[in-house]
Amino acid sequence: METLKIALASDWYYPKVGGVAVHMHDLAINLRRLGHEVDIVTNSGTTGKEEELKNEGIGLVKIPGLVFKDSWVNGTVIAKNASYLIPFARKYDVIHGQHAFTPLALKFVAAGRKVGAATLLTTHSINFENSPLLRLLSRITYPYYKYQLSNPHRIIAVSRAAKTFIKRFTKVPVEVIPNGVNTGLFHDGWDKEGLKDELGLDGEVILYVGRIDPRKGLNVLIEAMRNVEGTLVVAGAGKNLGKMVRTAELLGVRNRVRFLGHVSYDKLPRLYGASDVFVLPSVSEAFGIVLLEAMASGVPVIGTRVGGIPEIIDGCGLLVPPNDSSALADAINSIINNQHLAAKLGRLGKSKVDRVYSWKKVVERIVSIYVDVLDGRTGGEVEPRSGPHVRR
Repeated sequence: METLKIALASDWYYPKVGGVAVHMHDLAINLRRLGHEVDIVTNSGTTGKEEELKNEGIGLVKIPGLVFKDSWVNGTVIAKNASYLIPFARKYDVIHGQHAFTPLALKFVAAGRKVGAATLLTTHSINFENSPLLRLLSRITYPYYKYQLSNPHRIIAVSRAAKTFIKRFTKVPVEVIPNGVNTGLFHDGWDKEGLKDELGLDGEVILYVGRIDPRKGLNVLIEAMRNVEGTLVVAGAGKNLGKMVRTAELLGVRNRVRFLGHVSYDKLPRLYGASDVFVLPSVSEAFGIVLLEAMASGVPVIGTRVGGIPEIIDGCGLLVPPNDSSALADAINSIINNQHLAAKLGRLGKSKVDRVYSWKKVVERIVSIYVDVLDGRTGGEVEPRSGPHVRR
């Protein structure tokens, strides 16, 4: 295969922690290991990944501008049109934006279209669906997003739910390709009891990993712990952390909920290895990479019937309605009280990750779309590139 010069662009790269940053980082590494030239294009400031990217041979391009720390978006990019980014976009064969509703991803794709690159956008979101305010805002800004989302040659959705959402804004072809998971980092075979001793845990361990955000439904999981014998380990940070601690106190389960705060990515595998069940109790979720991490680790998983979660774990985990602490407690108890079921779900989840969600399989599908777009794109090439074509 010819070497491609690829830019992965988003406001939401590190230090903003979340599924978009994880996906973007792992995609860059796997594209580079296939032999492609890859740059991550993101906002100015320290990412914390500079050394790792350098060691992997991945470039890091930082776009100047004022970054709003509450939303991690580049205000300068919002204020300027896509022409501001053309000097940064000229050298790429493929420009692939990450997250369809952030300004840098949208406008770097628009700049790529102007200079003749193959342009793609991955949507990670179904966020408007569970907020009346966001639904209102989406209607107000609909013409803007409709315009911006006409620029990619192709859109990738991480789930069928994400595809349904993005189709409200665009007629660009959309293909579902799920997130991948780093199976080299997340794996089974840990000494579970040894890890529990090391981490100061005993009995059954229920794990939650993710931001402390209302849409993640952590309050429902804490409420479910009133009817579960075990320890809930919460790995994550967010402005609602204090509220969740108070919730555990009010419900009388504080002594059985361990709040760890932010846990670095490289330390997460040991937490999964020490866990008996993993729970993602979201009320809104386009995908849920943490489910893949748990499944790759051989841990049985429980999720809610929202967004893209059923697409991931249907048939290899348990599903419950959102905002139903009783059903969630019953599901947790059915796993921790039945070793046969726990082992079966762990095996099924691990098998599904290997078949569907390993980065080797996911990156091959993404590259095939790059090639398809390069071979079949039409229009949008209003400014010629400087220098020779970089495919070689």
